[in-house]
Amino acid sequence: MTIKDISKKTLAHFKKSGYIFTPDEYQEIFCKEAKKANIIFEDCNKVAELIKKLDKRYQKILNSYKINSLYELAIFLINNLNREKSDKDKEFANELFTYTKRVLQVIDMLPTKAKYIASKHLDFLKPFMKSEDLAKLRNEWLDFMTTYDDSIVKKYKQKCGIKEVDLVEILPQIVKCFEKDDPDFSELVDSIIFALTPSYAHFMDDEIAILKRHLKDDPTLITSKNFANEFKILTKKRIKKDKDELRRKFVDIDKITEALSRKILNLLKSSNASSEEIRVISKDLRNVDTNDNFEKVREKLITITESLDKEITKFSDDIKKENDDIKMLQKKIELLENQLKEVKKEAKTDDLTKMLNKKALNDELNKQEQFFKRHNRTYSIIFFDIDHFKNVNDTYGHDAGDVILKSVGLILNRYSREIDIVGRFGGEEFVIIAPETDKQGAYIFAEKIRKIIAKTKFMYKKTRINITISAGVAERIETNSMEETLKLADERLYKAKKGGRNRVEAE
Repeated sequence: MTIKDISKKTLAHFKKSGYIFTPDEYQEIFCKEAKKANIIFEDCNKVAELIKKLDKRYQKILNSYKINSLYELAIFLINNLNREKSDKDKEFANELFTYTKRVLQVIDMLPTKAKYIASKHLDFLKPFMKSEDLAKLRNEWLDFMTTYDDSIVKKYKQKCGIKEVDLVEILPQIVKCFEKDDPDFSELVDSIIFALTPSYAHFMDDEIAILKRHLKDDPTLITSKNFANEFKILTKKRIKKDKDELRRKFVDIDKITEALSRKILNLLKSSNASSEEIRVISKDLRNVDTNDNFEKVREKLITITESLDKEITKFSDDIKKENDDIKMLQKKIELLENQLKEVKKEAKTDDLTKMLNKKALNDELNKQEQFFKRHNRTYSIIFFDIDHFKNVNDTYGHDAGDVILKSVGLILNRYSREIDIVGRFGGEEFVIIAPETDKQGAYIFAEKIRKIIAKTKFMYKKTRINITISAGVAERIETNSMEETLKLADERLYKAKKGGRNRVEAE
């Protein structure tokens, strides 16, 4: 359909009614016919396009009116403009200016982040905001400004010697100033460990190693009350260990001193000549006070020995004979020391597997319990038992059973951590005490051991023996005492056995 066709229809409309139309009325009917024919003319949409260009406030009002012509739109705008009051506009402008001024004051006062926020808030200022809304916003800023207090900043500026005025530059400098005052305990930690290390004894290595690890992880533990108590306990223990070791060494010194005294007396008896020098040496030797410092006693003995060496050349033949006795005594002392070491070692070691025995395991467990109570550091216990071990002894003999026990012990030692405590509890039972380990970690480790043993080829006289192992796991925090934790791990081992063996139970 063409414009000509639409015009004909429009004229026919007025001709039919016999109505004499105006140009605006013609345009209205023409646009309706064009719309029916789905033909768009720019002149027919002028009113709608102009309305879109108005402020949204006016667009919202015009939604309730039926504006069909430019004349109607002009009348609407004139009426609304006539209603506006200039004094109200002036009041609004004053409120807007005051509010903007306050915002700018805050922007100038606060650091970068506040400047960004305040600047963004400026974007929300609209000319059509109500005066009471602007007053509310302005009062909120005024409340903030009257309560803002920078006295603490001024205080620390003065303390740290800061001259800048911008908070952005001040705050990092204050932080840096206080970081310089933070105490550094690293050197103190080393001094504490050095102080706790025995001078002569060698029996506190494990306790010191654990304490050192905790202090390295968190040096501020030094300031805690628990650490002070722990330090006193360990210091007393270190002093006692050193005293015991020194007492043992002084016993040996007494033996050597006694032997030297006998030797000097024999020299005096066997010599026709009266050696005043040897008599002086003998007197000095008798006056040695073994209650003195060990090093002081040692120095005295060295001095006496040197003096004796000068005189010994006079009696070389006799001394050679006596030397054999002294050497024998020294050998006996060395033998006694070695025997003492072996006895101590045997007292803590299982004869077959050379692992810690039940008594030693209980001693180590007591240490872990004390550490748990002082520092609340948990530990877990894993109880292992070789499945059907009696069948191994009955089928292959006790020698084969011993080979299996040694091999299982080697596997447990090999795959355990350095801080873990591993030992034979008795029979075919083994125990691992895992410090700083929760139940989940202990369970994962026990599962790893179980799988390794199940895959390992145990051989005895060219015969392969298949072995599996069961385990029970318990964590200290699950119970009220060390004994209950050990019992719980044993009960879970029994549950694993009853549940089919070759498994780990932790619940």
